[in-house]
Formats: sequence, C-alpha cells, structure tokens
Amino acid sequence: MMNKNIGVYIHIPFCIQKCNYCDFVSFTNYGLEDKYFQKLLMEIDLLEYDGRPINTIYFGGGTPSTVKPENIELVVLKLKEKLDLSNLVEMTIEINPGTCNNDSIGKYYEMGFDRISIGVQTFDEIMLGKLGRIHGEADIYKTINLAKKVGFKNISIDLMFGLPGDSLERLDRDLGIAMDLNLQHISTYGLIVEPGTKFYEEQKKGVLKLPEEELLLNMRKLINKKLSKFKFSRYEIANYARVGYESKHNLIYWNNDDYYGFGLNSTSKIRNLRFKNESDLNKYINMDNFDKHNLEEITNEMEIEEGIFLGLRLLTGIDLEDFLNRYKIDIKKKYEKVLGELLEINAIIVNDKMLKLTDYGMEISNYCMAKFLS
Repeated sequence: MMNKNIGVYIHIPFCIQKCNYCDFVSFTNYGLEDKYFQKLLMEIDLLEYDGRPINTIYFGGGTPSTVKPENIELVVLKLKEKLDLSNLVEMTIEINPGTCNNDSIGKYYEMGFDRISIGVQTFDEIMLGKLGRIHGEADIYKTINLAKKVGFKNISIDLMFGLPGDSLERLDRDLGIAMDLNLQHISTYGLIVEPGTKFYEEQKKGVLKLPEEELLLNMRKLINKKLSKFKFSRYEIANYARVGYESKHNLIYWNNDDYYGFGLNSTSKIRNLRFKNESDLNKYINMDNFDKHNLEEITNEMEIEEGIFLGLRLLTGIDLEDFLNRYKIDIKKKYEKVLGELLEINAIIVNDKMLKLTDYGMEISNYCMAKFLS
C-alpha cells in the first residue's frame, strides 16, 4: 500500500443507445462529438500538473469505440505532451462488440493501447436483447478475434449475472464459452437496478423478474469454481485474471492511490482533495474554465476508512505494516471490537501481517465494510 501509483481516467460519454440497466453518464448525440473532444483537450491542457509520472491510462464511457479513432488519438497525443508517461505500465480502452472493425482496433494498438476491455455482458442472444445491447453473439467472437489479430495480448471481458429470468445453466454456458476464448481477464457483475434506468421503471411496475438471493449466491459460487478451474485467480471481489494480468489501473483505485479524471462527470483524487467534473454535456462543452464540482477535502479519518474498505475488496487484503506506515494507525487496536465481531462470524482472517475477508466475508462484503465506517 505504500506504492503510490497515479492513474488517468478519460471519460468518453457517447453510446449508440442506452442499455436497460445503465445509469452511467452517456449520450447518443454524436453531433457534439468533435466539440466534446475540443473541450477535453483544453481541459487536459489546463491541468495544474504536479509532475508525478503516470502509471496507467484508462479510456472508459460510454463507448469509446463508437467515436472517431482520430479523436481518441488526439487525446493520446495530448496526454503524451502534457504528462510524464515514462512509468506507464498499462493503457486500456473500452470497446463494445459490433462498434469497431479491423481498422479502428488496429489504430488503437498503434496509438499505444496494450489492454482492451470488451463489454460482452453475456453470450446469450435472448438475454442480450433483454439488456438492450446492440450486439449479438457473433459480434463478440468477431471483435475478440480482431483484437488478437492486430496484436492485443491483454484482453478483458465483462460478464453479468443475476439478470431477468436468469439461470445457472445460462451463466455456466457463458463461463464455458469465455474459457474457450483464451482471455486474460474477466470482470463479473451482478445486476444492480439503478434509478433512472428502464429496468428501474419495470421493477416499479412489478414486471421485472429477478433471481432470488439463493440463486445469486449459487451463481457466485459457480463463477469462483469455474474460473478457478481454468487458472483464473480471483484478485478482487468481482475480478479474475491470469497471473500477471490483473487490471493495474483498477488496482490504483483499490489501493486508494491518486488519479486524474478528465471529461464529463469524471472524478479526480489528488493527495487530500477529491472533486468531480461537470455532468451536463452542453454545459461542459460551453465551459471556459474547469471548476471543481463537489470539492471535498479528504480528512485523515476518511482516508483511513477508504483505505480499509477499498483494501478489503482485494483478495490479498490489507498489509497491516504498510497501513500503519501510511495512515499512522494500528487497525487491530483502533477496530478491535469490529474485528472481534467479524471474526466471530468467520468473515475475516487477521494476524500480525494482514487483514482480509474470507470467502464468506467476500459474499457479505458490504456488511463487513460498513462495520468500519464511523
């Protein structure tokens, strides 16, 4: 935890259509694409950069693969001009199946992207339709094959479970297909119905039929069993990777390190300050300066709490000596009562060197983490 890396996140807020479960800040108005990128370049230019070398860059969205590759390249060039990238170890771009071709994927590789994250969600045609995805199963295979063909050797996919009308058989098929594709990283997400989504409206009307908790628990067990069998190690609550292919960018978040966020609604955490960008697309495009919204000073107590609940997301847990050196507190003394309660229900393992969640603790992680909040 003493290794203070720093990452960069770039938000590309354009999507061809909004998925039924998505509450991310995204828009379908591609007529504003060029204006958005002009403003994004200006924002990077105006950064008060402290000179620390950048370790990771992540282009997310939205769907970055739906905008012109030339605009992505302009941002990459601006980052190279503005920031010290001498320590860069990973540069990721999110893409969706059916939104890019051999030419565009090849351009991403030439720009310096060495990791690609593909929004698969499921290989099941019927379920893709329920989710409101624009791609089909064949598009997934085509996209993965194109990425391999142009040279990508670090390919990640997202898979979802706990979907409307879901079953263990559907999930088992998805996992089996994923294992046959020779991937390096898989993120697994249980569906969460968020306000403002189509699924939320369907849930309010009582027409959205979601799996019961017991089935969700069995789905998580199936994911762990199947991915472990194929040499994918669970290194974070929802993430699995082959050895050496853990997401270095996401580890920056989970290790409570610093990151710059550029673009609409992005968040930055720099030393003891956290702030967000404008979330209204038209306001962002017409801004003359980049005010820090929701500016928050991170107190020592907040830093400690965040260090705990982010660190507990990792399978390796929290190195207690590192934590003491970084935050100047002894977890075992400060949270003696909490640790006792969690030990009693077999949710944690704690010794002189580390604190981490058990397998059971991972399943009730929200409950465990909440115990550490003041």
